[in-house]
Formats: sequence, structure tokens, C-alpha cells
Amino acid sequence: MRLEFYGLAEDIISLADTKPIIYVSNDGNWGDALIHAGTLAFFKHFNIEYKELPVSFSSLKRNLMLLKAKLNGQLIVLAGGGAWCGHYGHMARAAKTMVARYNFNNFIVLPSSYDKAYDIEGVNFYCRDQFDSQENMPQAKFCHDMAFFLEPLTLSSKPNKKIANAFRVDIESSGKITLPDDNYDLSSKGKHNDDVYQFFKYLSQFEVINTDRLHVSIGASILGKQVNLYGGSYFKNKAIFKTSLANVYPNTKFIGSSE
Repeated sequence: MRLEFYGLAEDIISLADTKPIIYVSNDGNWGDALIHAGTLAFFKHFNIEYKELPVSFSSLKRNLMLLKAKLNGQLIVLAGGGAWCGHYGHMARAAKTMVARYNFNNFIVLPSSYDKAYDIEGVNFYCRDQFDSQENMPQAKFCHDMAFFLEPLTLSSKPNKKIANAFRVDIESSGKITLPDDNYDLSSKGKHNDDVYQFFKYLSQFEVINTDRLHVSIGASILGKQVNLYGGSYFKNKAIFKTSLANVYPNTKFIGSSE
């Protein structure tokens, strides 16, 4: 799995041309914190110098930082995830704005899901599955979701509970799952910049994880749990299961449809 990350690192280092990159991080929930933490671990591992620019940063300071980056010819690296899909789309809008306003022509989008084709001048795309996203964006290179760069964790506590039900209750729910009485939507309990250790610590209490949250399934898989991943409102879960989870984590299963 690490081979694809080496390819991504080579592209970033080549396009950065010895200059610090500008990493545009994405707002999100606690599951997105795994993407964020994995991305920062990736930068550290490959000695990629960066300055972080949250997508929600105040407009004046953000614009000044982007203008300076343009003048310095720096590479813009946009966070990966689901922000290019129809439910959200704010990363696409951010990229188009930066191209239109500053004529940026040096971008990389970290591994993301795409439910349609994008063609933005100067933007190099990476997709995080080799099925639907790659079909929608055949020009995109493949790399695994950045959360997979996190190292396997060894937590001192042993499981003392049998089953965790961690189903989502938002727009990405398939609407086909009857929520158990003990449902706890773990990803909704934190933000993208919160401590991922506590996320893993919660999952470590259980032997079996039932979820339709992609990053709950990734976190639980990294911990070696028995995971039952259900489909959400679109292809994301099934496609990433088939691409990155199925052959590496034998205790993780996909249940049901993604349609």
C-alpha cells in the first residue's frame, strides 16, 4: 500500500521545486481528522515542508497568503476526501476561485472521491478508488486515502465490549439502515483537527464495529477489528473497500449496496 504514497510524494516534491508547499486543509468531522493526521504524517515522513491554510481561514489573511504563494511560485496542495462530490463541492469551488483570481497553475488534489468529471487548468488530480472515481476522472492518478498512511496503533486497553454501532445520521446516510438503539455516530462527535488518538481509543473498546462511516471502518481496520462496513448514499464506501480494504484487512467486510 505504501508504494502509491511514494508516487504521490515524488509528484509533490517535483512540482514543489524545493519550495514549501501550501497545504489547503479541509473542514470536516472527526473521521476527517484521520485524513488530516495521515496527511501531516505523510509530509513529515517525506520531509515535505508545508504551510497550512485552512479552507475556512478568514478571507483577508487567506488571500494575502495565496497572493504570496503565487508570487513565490509555490505548489498548492488541496486536502483529499469527499469534498469534490455532489453533497459538498466546496473544494472544487475553492480551486476554481484560486485559478480565476490568481491564475494559479500548480495544484495537486490529494486522493479524493469524484462523482463527476473535473477539468481545471493546472490542477493535478489524485483519486482514492480505482472504480467509480477513476471512471469519472480517468486522468487522475491513484493513491489510497491519506488516512491509510497512519501507522498501526497498539493500545494498552483490550476490548471489553462486544459490538459498536456507529452509523451516520446525516446527508450521506443511505436511509436504508434502521438505527440501533445504541447507535453512536462517532465521526460526528469531533472535528477534523481533533485528536485522532481518542478516536482510536473509543474503537479499541469493541470487538466488532458496524458502521457506514468510511473512516470509522478505516480506523477500526487499522486496529485489526472485525468490521462490517455498510453502503452510504453513493459509491464511496464500496469503491474504497474494494480498492484499499478488501485485500489488506481480512476482518473487514462490505455489507449491502452503495446505491
